[in-house]
Amino acid sequence: MSSTAHAGQLLSKFLKEIANEETELLTIDGEDRMTTKAEALARLMWRMALGYEEETIASNGQRSRIAHAPDKKMMALLFDRIEGRATILSETQKGQTVADKVSEQGKQRIAQAGVL
Repeated sequence: MSSTAHAGQLLSKFLKEIANEETELLTIDGEDRMTTKAEALARLMWRMALGYEEETIASNGQRSRIAHAPDKKMMALLFDRIEGRATILSETQKGQTVADKVSEQGKQRIAQAGVL
């Protein structure tokens, strides 16, 4: 295993561990409760997908409302995750999509097992 692959696995491991930490304060229907970072992120993703308004207060005390339109990319990402589809966020330097790369790795593993 290359050092880059090993580093990637370590990063994924730590991201999963941190995602399960209950450190985020969430207010639902006027009730506060602690939640995991993963749940807080999921709720933020839904909020972005559906659009939301926020109120800001300037240093001079003036209040203003900012309307954030629904984010179509976040809608697509949520839909793909719910449907169980592999998401393609970017392409590699060779122009292969993530799905193509996964398919190629699968073929290589089958070939190594002596099936092909």
